[in-house]
Formats: sequence, structure tokens, C-alpha cells
Amino acid sequence: MSKRARFFIISLILGFFLWLTGLFGVEKRLALVLSVSGIAYVLSAWVLFEDLKGWEWVTLLILPVLFTLGTGLFGNLLPSAIPSIFGLSFQIETSLFLGAVVRFIFIVLYVFGMYAVLLTENIFSVASIRTIQLFRAARSVSFILALVVSLFFFAVAFSLKLPFYIIGVIVGLVSLLLSFESLWSVDLKTEHLDDVYRLSIVIGWLMGLFGCVISFWPIGPFMGGLVLTSCFYALLGILEQRLVNKMMAVNYLEFVIFNLIIILIAFLTTSWRG
Repeated sequence: MSKRARFFIISLILGFFLWLTGLFGVEKRLALVLSVSGIAYVLSAWVLFEDLKGWEWVTLLILPVLFTLGTGLFGNLLPSAIPSIFGLSFQIETSLFLGAVVRFIFIVLYVFGMYAVLLTENIFSVASIRTIQLFRAARSVSFILALVVSLFFFAVAFSLKLPFYIIGVIVGLVSLLLSFESLWSVDLKTEHLDDVYRLSIVIGWLMGLFGCVISFWPIGPFMGGLVLTSCFYALLGILEQRLVNKMMAVNYLEFVIFNLIIILIAFLTTSWRG
């Protein structure tokens, strides 16, 4: 069986397990999603075992685990029923069916996303040994998936209405782990690990502070997560360029403008009346 086939089968298995977690009560889902994330680590390590060495046991497996965990947690925010769409009201059976369809589509997207994650990590493991043409494309996919995962976690943190300091810890820790994997994949060389450590800690610390600040903003969970994700995008993008010494003034401007647009949209769509 080819590696791509194994990647897809593993993605299907994990997607099926995540779908099963939605059949249990809310109080049991966290433990179940954590269990599925553990399975994701084991299966990802198994399918990538031939190429794993040294730090790759950590760096190559961060994204598969966090992608699974973030997807499982964010899935709990999806509606179990959709009573109306575009002004059309539905009966209970139809609204429940539509809710189930939305969740199923979400799981299908996870399966393809997980397949992309495994392909990306496999490219990184090969690129650490020899130069391959797909490395640049894998870097772009990995960066986008890191942003998606961060959005999932940040939105969930806000939806739980946790104390500001706990939100800060969650946001900081997730940002640190995702940035460590992303910064390491810039050139896949262990001699830059000290710089990767420092920059990851900086991103995690700043994102934790941003999370604490945004938690006082009367903003919806998804929009709050989007604001933090835009901050994470700017920080990670700037420091990745800093790591390879390719940063120019125009790049700073692009990141700053994008961030300001998202913050402005969030400000204008927030109800300030309490």
C-alpha cells in the first residue's frame, strides 16, 4: 500500500472517531476528543516512522495532534439544529437533519485537511534530508493550516467564557506550539533551533497578552478568535521572514494593514451597549 493511501485511510479513521464523539454527551466529549488526539499522534508517528528522527518526533507531530484536537473542540460549537435559513423556517426534524449535515460536512473537511497535514509533514521529513520541489508549497499549506488550527482554539477559548488569565494561557500555549512547528520548518535545520525557541516564546508570550486583552472586549467567540488569528498571522509571518533575513518594509506594511482591517471589522460589528 502506498504512503498516500495510508495517509488517507488514517484521515478517514480519525474523522470517523471525531464523528463518533458528537454522539456522546457534552460532558464526555472533551475526554473523547483528547483520546482521539492521542490516537492521531500514534497513527501519525506510525505512518511517518521511517523518516522520523531527533526533533522530528515533536516538530512533525505537533500539527496533526493540534489539528485533530482543535477540530474536535470547535465541532462542539457547530449547531445541532438549524431552525431557519434565509428567513425560511423548518420543522424540528428538518432542522436536526440540517444540523447533522453541517457536522458531516465539517468532518469531511477535516478528513481532507488531515490528509493535507500528513502529506505536508511527509514532505518536511524528506526535505530535511534532500532538496525537493514541493517544499515551498508544503510550507504554504502548513502556514495556512496553522492559522486554521489557531482560529479553532481561540474561538473555543472565548466561547467557554473562561477567566481572562486562563484564556491568555490557552492562547499563548497554542501559539507557542504552532509557531515552533512553523518556524522550524522554515529551513528544517537544527542549528537554528535556538532562534526558533526564542521566537516561539516571543510569539507565545505576546499572543497570551493579546488573548488577555481581547477577553475584556464584548466580542463574539468567532470574531474574537478571528482577531487573535490575524495577530498570530502577523507575528508569525514577520518573525518567519526575520528568521531568514528576507524582511522588507513592504512586508511589514502588508501584515499591519491586514491586521488593522480585521480589527476594524471586529470593532464595527461589536455591540457596545452591553
